[in-house]
Amino acid sequence: MGRLSLLLLLTVQHLASQAQGTGDTTTIRVLDRHLVVTDPALGTRHTGCIVQLPGGTPPRRILLALTYACPDTMRCADWDYLDHVLVRPVAGRDTFEVARMLTPYGGQFNRGWAFTWVADVTDFAPVLRDSVEVIHVHTGYEPAHDRGWAVTMDLQYISGPPMAPVLAIAQLHRGQFVYGDTLRPLGTTIPPRTVHPVEGAAYMVVRSQQTGHGMDPADGCGEFCAKWRYVTLDGDTVQWRRLWRECASNPLYPQAGTWIFDRADWCPGELQPPDRIIVPLEGPSRPRTVGFHMEPYRPDSAQAFINLSAYTIQLGPATATHDAMITEVLVPSDEPRHARMNEEHDGPRVVIANAGSAPLRTLTFRYGIVGGQLHTYRWTGVLPFGVVDTVDLPGPILCTEPHHQFVVEVRHPNGQADEWAADNAAIIRFTAPPVMPADLTVHLRTNAEPHHNALHLTAPDGRAWIMHPLGTLKADTLYTHALHLPPGTYRLQLVDTAGDGLSFWYNSAGGHGHLRLLDGEGRLLLPFESDHGNGLVYTFRVGGTPTLPPHTAPVISLFPRRTQGRTRLDFLANEAGLLHVQVTNEAGEVVREFRTREPVRMLELPMDITGAPPGRYLVTLSRDGKKIFEQRIRLEE
Repeated sequence: MGRLSLLLLLTVQHLASQAQGTGDTTTIRVLDRHLVVTDPALGTRHTGCIVQLPGGTPPRRILLALTYACPDTMRCADWDYLDHVLVRPVAGRDTFEVARMLTPYGGQFNRGWAFTWVADVTDFAPVLRDSVEVIHVHTGYEPAHDRGWAVTMDLQYISGPPMAPVLAIAQLHRGQFVYGDTLRPLGTTIPPRTVHPVEGAAYMVVRSQQTGHGMDPADGCGEFCAKWRYVTLDGDTVQWRRLWRECASNPLYPQAGTWIFDRADWCPGELQPPDRIIVPLEGPSRPRTVGFHMEPYRPDSAQAFINLSAYTIQLGPATATHDAMITEVLVPSDEPRHARMNEEHDGPRVVIANAGSAPLRTLTFRYGIVGGQLHTYRWTGVLPFGVVDTVDLPGPILCTEPHHQFVVEVRHPNGQADEWAADNAAIIRFTAPPVMPADLTVHLRTNAEPHHNALHLTAPDGRAWIMHPLGTLKADTLYTHALHLPPGTYRLQLVDTAGDGLSFWYNSAGGHGHLRLLDGEGRLLLPFESDHGNGLVYTFRVGGTPTLPPHTAPVISLFPRRTQGRTRLDFLANEAGLLHVQVTNEAGEVVREFRTREPVRMLELPMDITGAPPGRYLVTLSRDGKKIFEQRIRLEE
C-alpha cells in the first residue's frame, strides 16, 4: 500500500472513531405506537405517562424523535390538527410545552405508513430529568372510532459537557389568544413580561412556538394570512419576522388535503421548529422585560386566533471558548424528512453550531466518501454563541456504489484547538442515485395549466438533453423524449411556479398530468408523483448495470374526483391485461361500464356521468377479473 493511500485510510479511520464517539446516547422510549384519537366532545385528548429519565450530570444535547403512523386496527386520521408535547416534573407543578406537532392529512396513507420528525429540546434539560410526566395532547373533532394515529416518542440523551448550564426557565405565555378583537387586544392578553436574571446568568434564550389558526371570512386569518411579529427586550427589538410558512415543498407529500397551502408559520405534517432568540445579558444584573408584538389587525369578526407558548431560558457562562459542533448532516441523507433537500442539492449540506463563548469566525471542514478522496473547505462568517448555521459544502458527491458512507469533520474553530472534539465529526450512511439504462424515455403529459411548468434534463457538463422553458409547453399534450445517454450523472427537474404540481385535487380546472421514465423497450421504470407541490428533482446515473428494476405495480389515476360530470381514468402497466371499468352509485347500481376487447398495457379513458343525480359514485377497475383499484368521485350540481 502506498504512503498516500495509507495516510488516507488512517485519516478516515480517525474520522470514523471521532464520529462514532460523539458522546454516548441513551434513548428513552416514552410512547410506543400508542393509539391516539380525538375526543370529539371536548376537542382535546390528553395522554400522560410517568417516565424515569436520566439524572445526574446534564447532557450535551437532548433530542425528541416523534413518529406518527397508521394504527393497526383503524385508518390514519384525516385532519391537520394541533398537537402538543408537554412535560411536568413529578416533584413540581409547572408544565412546559417542549414540542409542537401539526398532524398531516392522513386520509390517503395506507397501513404501514409512518414518518419521523426530530426536534432539539436541550433548552428544557432541567425538567427532562429524573421522574417526569410526559403528556401528549391531541386536538380535533373528527370521529374517534375508525381513525387515529399510532404515536411513538423517544427522548435521546447525548452525553458531554453542556454548551452552557441552564439556570432557570420561566414561562412568558401559553395558550390560545384571539387576534383582531378590539375588546381583547393582544397587548392585554399577551402583555410584556418581566424576568429577573438569576445569579450567574450570562445569556437569555427566548424560545417560542406560535401558530395561527381560525378562518376570518374576509381574509382567511389567522391560518391563511401572513402577519409580522417583533420581539423586544427592554423595549429594543431583538427579532422581527413575518410569520408565514411555505408548504408546497413539505418533505411529507402528497397528503389528502390542502397540504400545499401556505400557512401562518406552520404546515400540515410538521414538527414545528421552535423560534429561538439568544441574547447576552451584559452589564449589571437588572430585571428584563420581554414583549411579543403582532402586526395590528382589526377585522369585522373575531374568528382569528394565535396559539402561543413562550419561555425564557437563562444560561450560565459558556463551558468553552472555542467549540464548534456538527448538529446534523442534511445532505447526503436517507432520512425521509430530508428527502426533498437531497433531491435538490448535489453537494453536502451540514448544520453547525457555535458552542464557544468566542464568536465563530473561521472553521475548517474535511469531508468526502469513506474510501475516497477527502476534501477541505474553509468556512468564514460570524456565528455568536449558541447560534446555528447551515453550510453548503462544495460538491458534487460522486458515487460509484449503491450504498456509501459520507464523513465530515470540523476543525480549528477560530484557528484554535476545539475544546470538545467528540461532536466534531459525523458519518452518515446514504443511498447513491440509481443507475439507469443508457436508452431512456421521458414522458411528460402536461395538465391544463402548463404555463406553470418547465422541464430540464442536464448533464454535469451543462449540456441540456431536454429543455422546455417556462411558457413553451402546450396544454394536455404528451411530450416523449427517447434518449441514448452517455455515462455520467444527470439531473431531471420539473419546475412548478404555482406550487400545485401536475395534479392537485382542489384545482380541478388545472387538470391532471404526469412525468414518467421508461426504458428503451417501453417498460415503466419510475412514475413520479403528480401531486408534488413545488416541483420535482431527480438525480440518476448512467453507466454500469442498472439498479432500478421495471416498476411492478400498475400506475392508476382518476382525475378530477370532484366533477360536474367529466373525469378521466389513466392506466399504465408493464404487463397487458383485459380491463373492466365500472361506475356505481351509492345503491350499488352500475351507471357506466367499459371493457377492453383485448389485453392492453395503457389506457386513457374519459368518462362522463353528466345527467346522473348529484352524489358520490364509486369507480372500480379490474384486470383479468381481479379488482385492482377503486376510488370515489363526487358529482356536484
